[in-house]
Amino acid sequence: MDDALAQDGVLRYELLVLYLRQLLSGRDYAIVNPIAGQMANFAYLVGDKDNGECYVVDPAWDPRGLIQIAEEDGMKVVGGIATHCHPDHVGGNMMGFPIQGVAELVELAKVKVWVHEEDAAELRRGTGLKPEDLCIVRGGDTLPVGDQTFEFIHTPGHTPGGLCLLVGNGVITGDTLFVGACGRVDLPGADPRKMFESLTVTLRALPDDLVVYPGHDYGRTPKSTIGAETRHNPFMQPDADAGGTFLE
Repeated sequence: MDDALAQDGVLRYELLVLYLRQLLSGRDYAIVNPIAGQMANFAYLVGDKDNGECYVVDPAWDPRGLIQIAEEDGMKVVGGIATHCHPDHVGGNMMGFPIQGVAELVELAKVKVWVHEEDAAELRRGTGLKPEDLCIVRGGDTLPVGDQTFEFIHTPGHTPGGLCLLVGNGVITGDTLFVGACGRVDLPGADPRKMFESLTVTLRALPDDLVVYPGHDYGRTPKSTIGAETRHNPFMQPDADAGGTFLE
């Protein structure tokens, strides 16, 4: 993408008035947290540059720091979005280690959190949020901000309510699709068959030039395209299930 700019180790993209920042835990936020650095989570700020409003996607580890980054860009955080309910993306407790996340975001910014209906109960259980703190979505729902409109895609498999988010000419894929890989399907609530369908049917049907923004920095590059992943990612091949890829 010719309109990509690298500044201070953070990728920024401009498409009309789209505001999108890809931020890496342990490098761009949660800098003093060694576990955040090891987990290599990506959080995203997405919004409209003209009206100055944005959402934080997967605000775990350091919600205050993510709000501060947005404010330094002249943006106001008006909500949070959870691609799924795991604590390294939304906060809670991970193997006895407490993680800040959506609960602190709600308190600090006085906002709500958008989450798929099938992950909402688990998110509440893990973070202590109340029903009134959440905006429940389904696949196909849209979220307007200024002149931008984002669309939720239901991609179950890693969790029952896994979400991807269409933003401009990109798609934030959470733990559904990584660069060269996909999210785990051996955790509670995971479903290998549904992951196979999410990758090889739902995401594979998206335009080849759509930029892939994953939930972790686990690949050769921090981003990719749908076309590159359909060609090279073994988990996006239509015959992947036949070879036991999702069941091993």
